[in-house]
Amino acid sequence: MNPQTSHVYVLVNIQPGKEREFANEVLSKGLIIDPQVEKMNFVHGSFDFVIMLHGAMEDIDRRIVELRKSPFVRNTQSLIAFAMFSWEELSNQVKK
Repeated sequence: MNPQTSHVYVLVNIQPGKEREFANEVLSKGLIIDPQVEKMNFVHGSFDFVIMLHGAMEDIDRRIVELRKSPFVRNTQSLIAFAMFSWEELSNQVKK
């Protein structure tokens, strides 16, 4: 991962029955910029959507603020991913 960019997972809880409206709003506002590396998944559990964002932190922050402005959003939780180990280091540990 480039040190200038980050991956952030945004867990979103929305009003019941507003899944389609929320998803359409996210897409129409262009908050998912690159569908090759960014995703929005509807999930079951404590949250309704998991949205993966990628880019510069100031850009991600702007998009999270926009997500939170949605009238359908009850709350969000953001998880910022960072690289502690390379994939090679992890896979070597598993092989041992």
